[in-house]
Amino acid sequence: MLLTICIILLFLFVMLGMDIAYAIGMAALAYIAASQFDGRPVNPVLFTKTISSGVDSYALLAIPMYVLAGELMTKAGVTRRLIDFAASLVAHRPGGLANVGITSNLFMAGISGSAVADAAATGSILIPEMKRRGYAARYAAGVISASAAMAPIIPPSILFILLASIANLSVGELFIAGILPGIVMYIGLIGVSGFIARRYDIPREPKASWEERKRAMRAGILPLGAPLIIIVTKVFGIATPTEAASIVVLYTLIIGVAVYRDMTLTGFFQAAMTAAMTTAILMMTVAFSQIFGQIAVLAGLGRTVQSWLLGISDNPYVLFMIINLLLLVLGTFLDALPLMLILSPIFFPLMTSLGVDPIHFGLVMVFNLVLGMVTPPVGLNLFVMARISGIGIMDVFRGGLPFYCVLWAALLLLTYVPWITLLLPTLLMR
Repeated sequence: MLLTICIILLFLFVMLGMDIAYAIGMAALAYIAASQFDGRPVNPVLFTKTISSGVDSYALLAIPMYVLAGELMTKAGVTRRLIDFAASLVAHRPGGLANVGITSNLFMAGISGSAVADAAATGSILIPEMKRRGYAARYAAGVISASAAMAPIIPPSILFILLASIANLSVGELFIAGILPGIVMYIGLIGVSGFIARRYDIPREPKASWEERKRAMRAGILPLGAPLIIIVTKVFGIATPTEAASIVVLYTLIIGVAVYRDMTLTGFFQAAMTAAMTTAILMMTVAFSQIFGQIAVLAGLGRTVQSWLLGISDNPYVLFMIINLLLLVLGTFLDALPLMLILSPIFFPLMTSLGVDPIHFGLVMVFNLVLGMVTPPVGLNLFVMARISGIGIMDVFRGGLPFYCVLWAALLLLTYVPWITLLLPTLLMR
């Protein structure tokens, strides 16, 4: 009963517009306070103890480094160079600037690891340009919103780092596992872009000359060394994910200061401040979500959910479908991070006991939660795109619906064809 009240309060706080970290913390405090009048009171010390222990993880040190690397790339003018590089490759193909948005987000995914950051960075440049070229605002915002969903799947992924810390998985294997699924997403999005362009006769851009392509490649190829560093250091065991993140920050600084020469001391401090604020918000959410997870364990939520699922079926394919639907629905109301922190201890033991590979299930779970970011009513990518494009959230959703359908189809494919996810980790790291 108390847990039900706690969950209702959480949803109420979120719907009232409270920040997700504070909503989770307030709901948890309400549970602890109410339990003092119950037969099994929760020691209030649990609140402060879990806050400190919840973020006391070496793996989590990688997060501020990757966030800082993404901010430094932005200050160094990397986004514009990557967009120009993408335009030289695909702007002349059916789809035009939509192709550029998808390809730019593929490149950015290997740098920032954040869907919202990629959507804001590429959208602020491409959406105004697409609108000037005659693209509908909702179509421009929709394609950027959908293509930014590749960021948490392609390494480095902040959600993968958090999931590895929660479920005791290998960050390196999760990173490698995301490469082929990311390519599947990219191929599907580009395919839909070309289909829509042919059907509605969307104009293409002039084909870049070889000289223009070489110039764009020279300017944009260096930032793509960041994901290469991450992959190589993990495959050959050169560095841990946290150490690799530090190397990427150093690499980014060298590019910005010595190569592009766009990085100033002021820009560095601004990037550091933004990264610190972003990390603080993430860690606060992690800490409060750990409290909520502890409360769920004490209340027996895990046993209840597992018994309910096994009462329906013990076939992992059936359970995959139920869990996918549940995560997709919950992801439309709550952020990916708290859901992952709360539900991972419930779903991972269940699915792994049925023979499901934990790396495969981890990728499917993250993919599900990412799709919640492009689904109303509380899709963060939709909010960002709506603000940049100047249209409503539902307009963004309708404009991107063909691309979201591709992402849902990709989720189904990756769920039931696990070798796509497990091929590279098996070949390179096992």
